[in-house]
Amino acid sequence: MQNANAYQESKRYAIESLSKGDVVIKLFEEAEKQVKMGIILIQKDSFAKAYNCIAKAQKVINSLNLSLDMQYPISIELNEMYSFIFNKLGEANASRDIQLMQSLLGLIVDLKDSFKEAEKISNPVKSRGL
Repeated sequence: MQNANAYQESKRYAIESLSKGDVVIKLFEEAEKQVKMGIILIQKDSFAKAYNCIAKAQKVINSLNLSLDMQYPISIELNEMYSFIFNKLGEANASRDIQLMQSLLGLIVDLKDSFKEAEKISNPVKSRGL
C-alpha cells in the first residue's frame, strides 16, 4: 500500500511540474494513443473496446477545447479545429470508419508536433536539456 501511495505521489508531482505546453503535448499524445488503439481494436472486431477508446480521445480533445482562452485569435481557430476533430471522431466511431480515424490521427499528430515546436521555441533552455 505504501508503494502505491509513493507511486501516486510521484506521478502527481511529475504532472504538476509540467509546463502548460507540456501538458497540452501529453494530452495530444493520449488522444493519439487512444485513436491508434481504437483503429487496432476495430481491425480485431473488438468494437465495444474500440468505441471506448475513441470516446476517450474525444474527451481529451474536448478538454483541450475547454482550456482555450478565447481572447486570443488563435484560440478561435483552435476551437474550430478541436470541434471538427471531436465531431468527426464521433462520426468515425459510430460508423467504424478506419480511414476517417487515420485522417483524424494525422491531424492530432500534426497538432501535437506543432505544439512541441512551439514549446521548444518558447522555452529554448529546456529544449537544450539545461
